[in-house]
Order: sequence, then structure tokens, then C-alpha cells
Amino acid sequence: MGSLSSARAQLAYLQRRELQLLQELSDVRKALTAQKAVLDEFVKASAVPYIDRLPNELLAEIFLLLIDERRRLVSVSRRWRAVICDTGKMWGEIDLEYDSPTMQKLCLERSRDAPLTLTIREPRPLDVFLPHANRWHTLSVLHCTEGTLRTVSQIMLPSLRHLVLEGTWLRLHDVPTMRSWAPALKHLELINWKPPLSFRLLCQIVPAESLEELELSITRHDGWKLEKDSMHLPSLRRLALEMRDPISFLEAIVAPELASFCFTASDDKGSISNTFAGNTTKFSNVSHLTLSCRRDPDDQTLGLIKLLCQVFCGIRHARIKVHYVRTMSPRWGKGAIDQYCTCIESLEIQGIILDLTEPYEDLVYWFEKRTRFGQRKLHLKLTAFPRMAKLMTLYTSHTVFQRLHECCASVVLVGFPGSPQLYLPTSAGSLLSSSPTYSVVNVVV
Repeated sequence: MGSLSSARAQLAYLQRRELQLLQELSDVRKALTAQKAVLDEFVKASAVPYIDRLPNELLAEIFLLLIDERRRLVSVSRRWRAVICDTGKMWGEIDLEYDSPTMQKLCLERSRDAPLTLTIREPRPLDVFLPHANRWHTLSVLHCTEGTLRTVSQIMLPSLRHLVLEGTWLRLHDVPTMRSWAPALKHLELINWKPPLSFRLLCQIVPAESLEELELSITRHDGWKLEKDSMHLPSLRRLALEMRDPISFLEAIVAPELASFCFTASDDKGSISNTFAGNTTKFSNVSHLTLSCRRDPDDQTLGLIKLLCQVFCGIRHARIKVHYVRTMSPRWGKGAIDQYCTCIESLEIQGIILDLTEPYEDLVYWFEKRTRFGQRKLHLKLTAFPRMAKLMTLYTSHTVFQRLHECCASVVLVGFPGSPQLYLPTSAGSLLSSSPTYSVVNVVV
């Protein structure tokens, strides 16, 4: 009996001890939770915002991306103000019309040795900028006058790399020879200029040896005759032309490094060349072709587009306006791409209007025809016309979309409204997957 009584007493003790330990564990857990809450409050009170944990150099790089807001950020904190005021690049962009003389001087002082980007919209005195002429990197002269051109051409700009001149209907022979005052120029934009009255080559105006990018907008260029292979641009890599007929210009230039050509059909009237007198391998290095227009092209322009595909037959990537779809990919016969651009890999079509079915039908028929004939599947990108992007919704179950997916290497839609469940499939040939999958891309919902 004594043994049984002792065992029962021991069991009762252990049960009481168990309850005590459970109570202690509960109390410890409550205390632990409370202590964590206190600690969290201390952390929150002393936490530094993620952006303030960045080093000053990285913070400055972020501010440089905020072109219109950076000067307002000086009032956010002392650190931000110090970073902005101590970063010369922040103050290198000066607009002579919108920045007061006081602000111009402040920008010049705070920019220190950073390159300068100047915008001149009206004739302005440039005396305050003359001591800093060796820092001029980018210059935009809008609404040019002969007086403004004369003033700028009298300043030696050894570091100028990017120049924009808006002619406002002046003639090219009014442009002073840039070789003497901008010898290191890399990028030149000549906007809204008339051709010269006298025979004057563009390479006599610009520093042809250093020029890498040229954008030329010519109006009323009838009568501007250029000799074949008369303009040598040995470093030119990108050429953009906006004019009625670019063929004469293309016949005249020699640009062995040219890799990208952009053409915008102007609204001018006049005849257009229907043949190209240059060598068929003249632009064999051009891999990117962009064809655009301001309005619906006439028959001569459509013929020109086909001729340009023949001239730039080695392209691998094309970007075209929807107006040119039927010329590039007609339902019957061979289009410009199939006939000339046999190396093409990707095609972007801009300005799609969603409530029209014709572009889709033409595209689907063309891509299916390429598939039947065993031609390369292209990467297709469709960009909707901005103001028409809310007219209808395109779903992945749409027959047109499914048919495009089946005969393209990949399909990307940009600016197309769709449901939140809209996913765009990519085929096995896509870089995104080794088997058919669905990937979210840039879609407006």
C-alpha cells in the first residue's frame, strides 16, 4: 500500500509541475511577443528609407533621370540638396528662353566642368557662355535665323558632339561650314531645311570624317541634284531622312559603316525616282530599316517603299507604319519583304487601329503563306495607334491572334487594351522558352 501511495503522490507532483511549466511557457511566450513588438517599434523609429541607404553616387544617377523634377528635389532633405548641388551634371542643361540670366549663371557655376547642353529658341546674347565654349556638348538652335547661325559659327566648339539646327525654311547653303567650329561633331540633326540653290555637297558643310549619326529633313527638294558617290561619310552609322525622294541622296553618299536607315515620307508633292543607280551591295551592312509617314502615302510613295526594300535588301529588323503592310506583304504575288529582304528576322508594325480588320487579315494571310512555303518565322511586334487604343479589347482566344501565334516565332502587342488575364504566347522558337508558354508583356489594361 505504501508503494501505491508514494506513486500517486509522485504523479500528482508531476502534474502540478507540468501545469507550472505550461504557465511559465505561456508567460514567456507573451513576454517574447511583447518584446518583439517593442523592438519593432524601435526599428521603425530608427529605420532609414531605402533610398537614403544608397550611396551618393547612385542617388545622383537616379536624380539625373528626373530631368524636369531634379531642381525641385533640393527641398526634400539636406542630403538630397547637397547631392544635387554637388553633382555638376545636374546643372549642365540650360534653356536660354526659360532659364533667367540669374539661373543661367547659377547653372554654369554649379555645373563646374560637366558637359553643357544648351537650347536656343530665339536670338539671345551668348556672352556669359563664351568662357565655357570648351564644355559645349549638345547644342539645339530652334527657329534658326541667319544672325543666330552667324553668331554660333563664330564660336570655336571643340567638344561639341550633338547639334540640332531647325531651319524654319532656310536653305542649306545658309549653314556655315561646321568643319571650322565643330570639328568633333558626332550627331547632326538638320530639321525643315530647303536644299541649297547652288550645288553644294552636305559633306562640305559638316565634318564628314567624324559624323556618326545624321538626321536630315528637307522640304521642296526638287532640283537638288547630287552626283553619284560624291559624299563620303566614312563613320556614319545611322541615317534618318525625311523628304519626298531620298534616292538621289542615297546614290550620292558613300557610308560603309551604315547600319541603320530611317525614312519618313514627307507631305511634299513632286516626282519620285523609280530606280536606284547605285550598286546593290552598297548598303549591305544595314541591318535595321524604319519606314514611316505623316499621312496616307500615295502610289508613288508606295512604289518608293518597295524600291527601298530592294536597296536595303540585307536588313534583319524592320519597323514600318501600318500604311505599308500591303506593299510589304500583299495577298497575291511576292511582296517587298519576300522578294528582297530574305534575311529578315523581326518585324514591328506601328499605328495599328484596333477596329479595322484589314491589316490583321493581310498579316495573317501573309504569315500563313510564309509558313506554307517553309520561310523563316518572324518575331512580330504590333503597336496600337495611341489615340485609338481603347476602342476594343483583344483576347488571346481571338482567332486572329491564335493564327498569328501559330505562324510567328513570337508575338508582342504594345498598347492593346485587354483583360487582366491577357497573356501572350511565345512559340518554341522564342528566346523565352523551349516549349509553347504564355508570357505577360506590355499590355494596356
